Amino acid sequence: MPERSEGMSVAGAVGSAQVTGGGLAARRAVLRWSVRLFRREWRQQIMVLVLITVAVAATVLGAAVAVNSQPPENAGFGTGNHLAMVSGTAGRVDAEIAGVRRSVGAVDVIENQPLVTGFAQAAQLRAQEPAGPFGRPMLALVSGRYPRATNELAVATDLGKLLHLSIGSRWTNGSRRYLVVGTVENPQNLLDDFALVPPGTLTGSVQATVLFDASAATLAAHPLPAGIRAVTPIHSRGLAPEIIVLAVSLVGLIFVGLVAVAGFTVLAQRRMPALGLLHALGATERNVGLVMIGNGLVVGAVGALMGAAIGLGAWAVYVPHLSTRAHHRIAFGDLPWALVAAAMVLSVLTATLAARWPARSAARMPVVAALSARPVTPRALHRSALPGTVALVLSVVLLAFSGGWGAGNGRALIMQLTGLLGAAAGLLLLAPVGVAALGRVARRAPFAGRIAWRDAARYRARSGAALAATSFAVFIAVLVTLLTTGRYADPVDYFGPNLPADALLIHAGGGAAGTHAAGAIATDLHATSVLPLTDTDAALTRRTADGSFRGGPGDIYVATPALLKHYGIDPASVRADSVLLTSRPGLADQSGLALLYGTPNPKRPDPQIAVDPRVQTMSGLPTGTDEPNLVVTAAAAARLGLSLRPSGWLVQLPTGLTAGQLNSARVRAAAAGLTITTKTDAPSLTEVRTYACAAGVLVALGVLVLTVGLVRAESARHDQALSALGAGRRTRRAISAWTAGSLAVLAAGSGTAVAYVATVAFFRNQLSERMSNPPVLDLLAVLIGLPVAAALGGWIFSGRRVKLVPRPVIG
Repeated sequence: MPERSEGMSVAGAVGSAQVTGGGLAARRAVLRWSVRLFRREWRQQIMVLVLITVAVAATVLGAAVAVNSQPPENAGFGTGNHLAMVSGTAGRVDAEIAGVRRSVGAVDVIENQPLVTGFAQAAQLRAQEPAGPFGRPMLALVSGRYPRATNELAVATDLGKLLHLSIGSRWTNGSRRYLVVGTVENPQNLLDDFALVPPGTLTGSVQATVLFDASAATLAAHPLPAGIRAVTPIHSRGLAPEIIVLAVSLVGLIFVGLVAVAGFTVLAQRRMPALGLLHALGATERNVGLVMIGNGLVVGAVGALMGAAIGLGAWAVYVPHLSTRAHHRIAFGDLPWALVAAAMVLSVLTATLAARWPARSAARMPVVAALSARPVTPRALHRSALPGTVALVLSVVLLAFSGGWGAGNGRALIMQLTGLLGAAAGLLLLAPVGVAALGRVARRAPFAGRIAWRDAARYRARSGAALAATSFAVFIAVLVTLLTTGRYADPVDYFGPNLPADALLIHAGGGAAGTHAAGAIATDLHATSVLPLTDTDAALTRRTADGSFRGGPGDIYVATPALLKHYGIDPASVRADSVLLTSRPGLADQSGLALLYGTPNPKRPDPQIAVDPRVQTMSGLPTGTDEPNLVVTAAAAARLGLSLRPSGWLVQLPTGLTAGQLNSARVRAAAAGLTITTKTDAPSLTEVRTYACAAGVLVALGVLVLTVGLVRAESARHDQALSALGAGRRTRRAISAWTAGSLAVLAAGSGTAVAYVATVAFFRNQLSERMSNPPVLDLLAVLIGLPVAAALGGWIFSGRRVKLVPRPVIG
């Protein structure tokens, strides 16, 4: 009979007549015990609680910052969906506005005149109705009141500081003298420097912005007066910031869940005698499992509430600073509340699911084994490996047939995301297999390694979960590194930083007035050089397998003598048969290139094609995507008959642009019909690789430190026995180093292998372009640096003598 009780679960420990489950009352009692368990042993769960709190807080703050960092999509349009620009004398402007009003109905007019301040910052004298139907989001009163009389004005905050004006000050503009009665701002653009006067008080030449709300059908039925063009807001074509933050949050919560499994497993092992006693008293497997699941629910709820509170508190503190940096007014309530609620629900769900795994093992634990607090016997290896293998194979298939880079349809995106999640699930399911394999080969290892590997295999529930978390961190880091390398590797579909911080690109337009305005902008910014750029109608493409042409972004400029001189290139170094000069690495070695040129017309609907143009690498050319990194020689342009046109001016500055200089340049450029381009936030390939690998290694090391601590704490009795047999500090250090180093080797190898296979499947049709330059140093840092750092950390931080851990009290 004792032999049978050794394998009995709850259903066999008590008679079938006694096993009723207790109904709702029993479940309430078990849940109350879960709450008491959390209150009594919250210190043992502080790690999981902190991770969930940090994840939710980061999601709340990150979502708020991501959503509010970009200018509002209706900036410059107020509440309208169209605007029209009208300029000229006051009488002519009034007539044009009347014509617009007849076409679309209600309009809101904002009149502007250049305001001479004596400083480089551009400013405007503005006449606007504060209660206008469409322009109210573009005007706000900071202090004082709005001007009402013709000799009154209100100044923008920064302009008032620049001119040393405050409420009650007198200011003279030309022949008119004004009294400052208020301070105002444009909430949609805090860099907008203007002085506000009452509507209808501007005389002379003005430029009017007419805001209105009209449908496409209305504009088609009632066209605007000749010469006036309706402009609509430019909507972002990329993924919404909320979607990006949610995706990152899901990745973070997956990692938190993997770490939480290890933490809850330790808690279940500590409470195993009490759970065994609950078994013996007649509780069902469901009730016993509910103890741990309820504890996970409590941990998730507390972490979600604390994280939301911390995130909202940090957001309240950061809102004023973000408004200053983003240059538009942001309110505390401008939060994606649905995303905040989703993050809290997902965090609770993550903790509950993480507790369910050890809960199921604890509920199925035989009564005698539970009372003796022995670890659960691992499942057979062949049964554990199959689900993970299937998940990895399916993920590779999904990625391989998702279309690769450039497939932007919804079906491809779903396949790619599902494939990545499948790869992560495969790592999770295969992690216990790797830990079990350590126990199988332990007899071949040295003494310290044998002890470490057998302990890891004995407590594979927590070490397997920790290995899965570490592998997942490595997988994400290596995957980001490989995908970024592939994105930057294609010299035709060129990508990277667009401009240096001390450069400004002015796009041509406006005729002679535009040329004069570009020169004035360069003078105001104290430019060290101005390079005129000449553009062509050519585009560089690559022939694909189906015979079509796939091209990349970017203009092809003409290698004029001025351009070659600017970059220090000797014209004699240009070969006579060269068609293109470039600084793009690897472009000269590409095959299947084609240069498409010629403007389509009724007589020639298709562009002309120059097959395999000779490309010469010139290291002196710049590498920015908006700089002339690819130019056609003047001789080749003449030989092919390319259409040439002035493209703009590349302005080199002594230092980087300030926010005030940038706003002034944009205002002056817009007045002349020009546009400007400055440095974007696109990082370099080296930056992405370094940050991704550093983050992955640091997170993996953190998980390994936690894992080694958990495993060694549960093996304290074994270590005490070793100490009694004469094992010293060196042996304890070696055991910890073997534990940490071995798990790091498994994590680095499995995470890197899965990431590499996933990337190869993703770039299946573009391997020659995307995978030609593997990140060797970064891969070595993960494959070698992570295990070495983990082993050294285990050796350094484990020399303290282990105290005997008393058996937990049942209750």
